[in-house]
Amino acid sequence: MVIGAVGAAVLLAGVVMLLVLAAQHGYFGPLARVIACGVLAVALVTVGLIIHRKDPGNVGSPVLAGAGLAAGYLDITAMTWLLGTPVRAAMGVAAVLTLAGLGLAWWWGAQLIAVIATVGALVLVPFVSGDDLLTATAFLILLTAVSTPASWRRGWHVLLGCRVLPTVIYLTTLILAASPTDSRMPLLRVGAAVLAAIPFLDWWLLRPMAARLVRLGGEAVDPATVRAHALTVVPLTLPLWAAAISSPGWVAALLATALLVVSLVHWVVAKDLVMVAGCTVVTVLAGLALPIALLEGDALWLSVALLCLALLDVHRRTGQVSALWVAVVFATIPLVHAITALPDQQTTRSAAERALEALTGLAETATVVAVLLMLGKVAAESTRPPANPSAVRSGWIVAATTAACLLLKGPVTAVTDTIALLIGYQDGAAPLGRGLTTVCAAVIVTVLLMKSRGAGRGAAIRRVGGYVLMGLILIKLCLIDLEYLDGVVRVIAFIGVGLLMLTLATAYSRTIASPSGPDQEATDSDAAGVGAHDLAPHPAGSAGSATSAPGRPDRRPPRPGPTGGPDAARPPVDGGAAGPPGGGGSWAPPGT
Repeated sequence: MVIGAVGAAVLLAGVVMLLVLAAQHGYFGPLARVIACGVLAVALVTVGLIIHRKDPGNVGSPVLAGAGLAAGYLDITAMTWLLGTPVRAAMGVAAVLTLAGLGLAWWWGAQLIAVIATVGALVLVPFVSGDDLLTATAFLILLTAVSTPASWRRGWHVLLGCRVLPTVIYLTTLILAASPTDSRMPLLRVGAAVLAAIPFLDWWLLRPMAARLVRLGGEAVDPATVRAHALTVVPLTLPLWAAAISSPGWVAALLATALLVVSLVHWVVAKDLVMVAGCTVVTVLAGLALPIALLEGDALWLSVALLCLALLDVHRRTGQVSALWVAVVFATIPLVHAITALPDQQTTRSAAERALEALTGLAETATVVAVLLMLGKVAAESTRPPANPSAVRSGWIVAATTAACLLLKGPVTAVTDTIALLIGYQDGAAPLGRGLTTVCAAVIVTVLLMKSRGAGRGAAIRRVGGYVLMGLILIKLCLIDLEYLDGVVRVIAFIGVGLLMLTLATAYSRTIASPSGPDQEATDSDAAGVGAHDLAPHPAGSAGSATSAPGRPDRRPPRPGPTGGPDAARPPVDGGAAGPPGGGGSWAPPGT
């Protein structure tokens, strides 16, 4: 099979040379080259049919047939510039040839025919189109669309990828490389829109059309095939997304809105998880297309962060895992931008620009923290014994706290600079921002430690993480802030962190020194034996006798006596009989 595939590739390369290089050197006339290529294509298919009839298991028959079909498709494409054949007529003939070849592949049950024919045609069409990019694009989209039913067959996933990827790569590259003012861009946008519609139509037609093909002797569609076709939603919409981000304002808005509406409708209607995940990605791309086309700088980064927060909210409300993972992937963009914004910016900016920078930094910090917290929740819910869900989630909480302490420097400094610029201080207030960053980080860690009081492994992990973070804050305070902060700001930072630590110590002291309940106290005293209150002298007949300690009920069960009561069980006093049931103290028989 490998030898046959390589031989088909070499043969198709020779076909391209026959159609193109021979024309450049004037070896043959245009008509002769077209006829020669057509005869070669027919001969290959005929030989493949003969071999298959004699030996159905021979690998050479599908290889020859696939190479002949690809050569015929290339020949029809070349006719548009060699002989001046109208493009529409040539595309009609090419569509008929494609359907015939895919029907042959279905008849033989040989995916190899369709793969060789499709890959050979899609890869080599741009070379035989006579430098006419629009013609090449039209033939590529035609082959991708017409070959869709062939990939409905169970297990033909290789064909599915082969009919999608070459067209997507070629059209996306062509759109991004072209100038927005290029006269071919309108038609390229139309082609991208047609290509983007293919996966959605494919999703609607797959099940009913496959059911009809079963009645004609085909196989029933399986869930793996449905999921594989759902995966094509994202790549086939990439050219349209590229056209949206590279177009002027109103065109970008139109393309992005159309893509957004279609993907949202299928996101709501679709029940298949893979289709929902693909529509989620396409929705995010469509939502980003307009900001990328119209915005720049901090406004663009802010839109990305807000979109990630919206995806997290969708996951929180609906429980869709795809929304979470798409948010995790796209959250790397705000994370990288927030880290690059950590060094002090020396550029002179207006108050409005610094305010936008502060808002962007806060949104990016919130995005990273929210993603980490949501991942911790999902990880805890999916944890199985013997792992501890609380411990797993606590580790993510500590990571989110660390991220918040690290990323706050940029937005806090931007806020202080904005306030300074608004009140007329043109140099900003970067030292104040650095000092307040230390105090804010201490506040966050203090809240973490306050929420970590109690027993359990999860609380212990949060406490240890909080202690480490607080220690790092103290190191920063003593080694960095002490050196680089101004006098008043330094005082504010030290006093603020000191007050927070005193508050934390007071709260922890109350937690540790809180009195235990009566049951716990009784249990402790019983476990320790006779307590000090049992050794203290008590007046006779009082409730605090050695039998029952003050404020504590007698926990020893009474011994049964003649009358069943506790007083009847007492031994006689001064040699007398046992006390009456209702009596107390010593007594003597009558007449004595």
